[in-house]
Amino acid sequence: MIAVARGAAFILLLTSRRSTSSERGTWRSPPLRIAYRIHRPSLLPNPHPQPAPLIVVHGGPSLPSEYLTPLAECRHLQNRAIILYDQLGCGWSSIPRQDEWYSVEHMGEDLGELIRHLGESWKMDRFHLLGHSLGGAIGYEYLKRQIEKGGERSGEGSVLQCLSLILSNASTNFQLSSSEQMRMFQEFQLQHFQTAMPTKKEQRQRPPSIRDQFFHTHICRTPDKPAELESALTRRGKEWSANDYALSPLDAGAMKLAEADGHFPPVLLIRGQHDFVTKECTSGWKDVLALPSEDGPVFKDIVLEDCAHYPHFEQPDTYSHEINKFCTMAERDEQ
Repeated sequence: MIAVARGAAFILLLTSRRSTSSERGTWRSPPLRIAYRIHRPSLLPNPHPQPAPLIVVHGGPSLPSEYLTPLAECRHLQNRAIILYDQLGCGWSSIPRQDEWYSVEHMGEDLGELIRHLGESWKMDRFHLLGHSLGGAIGYEYLKRQIEKGGERSGEGSVLQCLSLILSNASTNFQLSSSEQMRMFQEFQLQHFQTAMPTKKEQRQRPPSIRDQFFHTHICRTPDKPAELESALTRRGKEWSANDYALSPLDAGAMKLAEADGHFPPVLLIRGQHDFVTKECTSGWKDVLALPSEDGPVFKDIVLEDCAHYPHFEQPDTYSHEINKFCTMAERDEQ
């Protein structure tokens, strides 16, 4: 089953991804496409004081963005445009075969090109950035690069300002989060084997497998697997690993720039109480991003109860409320 995506669909042809190099040599490719979708495009462009759009970066690797489409329908986010896109390697975007095209840093560069395109084509000059799971690292790498080069501008020269960064269920180290998921599964499995043997009636009813039970406990705690998530998992794209990625701080020069001029936006970190992306996987964000500010704290950490890895399905009202509240605060502080 393929979930029906809503919103207006568009295609961006990447200009920065025309050649790549490896030990096998250098080659050029035809223009690669990035497919994106704007929910409530009538809210763009977004002059002050209208709520700024929310650009959402999906996880994976290569999990199509369709699993995030329900976020656009959350009632607390109805006042702003929501922009989703498929990264290279999945969904309606190009899926190049070469492994060299795929890395967190490359995906951050693609995000930058999309944002510049939105600035030029949709006159967007301010936005919020939400990265879910792997998307958190991609969003951070984009912002890190922009700070290090002195800010983001569209092709027309106008400043493109990220008002806030929302890191949702996002690990700083993917080898660690993979290890944490394996550890939690082994503990879950052991606990299951130590419980009393099921009765004959329970055996006839064919209880869910251990993997299914783990999924509904530590991945998505909804009674049934959401259709959009099921579809995205079925349509997962190019296989590549982000396990070599680990969060690295801004260099010294960029750090001074971020602290002095406020180039790095306020940060909201959200994770689920039962998420396999545990506190140990997310604690590094505060070490890197809780930058000093004369206006008070710019880093907020929230743990959502009865949630695992997909809070927009598990607690959509609370999740969207916290996101919109943080975005509104950032917009107010901008004025």
